[in-house]
Amino acid sequence: MELVNGPSGDWPDDMDERCAIEVATAAGSAALVDFVIRPEAVEIWFRRRRRAILDRHALRCWLAEPHRSLTVGEVVLSSQRMLDLFEEEAPDRPDLLVWNLSPTALADLRYRI
Repeated sequence: MELVNGPSGDWPDDMDERCAIEVATAAGSAALVDFVIRPEAVEIWFRRRRRAILDRHALRCWLAEPHRSLTVGEVVLSSQRMLDLFEEEAPDRPDLLVWNLSPTALADLRYRI
């Protein structure tokens, strides 16, 4: 995986755990997203740019019960059943990357985070 430094971030290094997760975009296509897992934070990288930084504990809490979408930085994470709700709540934010996490992806992240 080749990542470059985002506009506000540190370079990932060999000590960071990396997890590639396939997500579904709002348009319905598949995309591969990299989660860089650090001791206190999780970075989300897409197309060689860091798109969000999440507190690891906050992400862990959301993964345990993903009943609502989670918006951080340029990213919206949702479980499959919540994507329509988000589109109704925030149709005026075309800059956001809206990603659906499948049950398998949610389980994989729960295990790693």
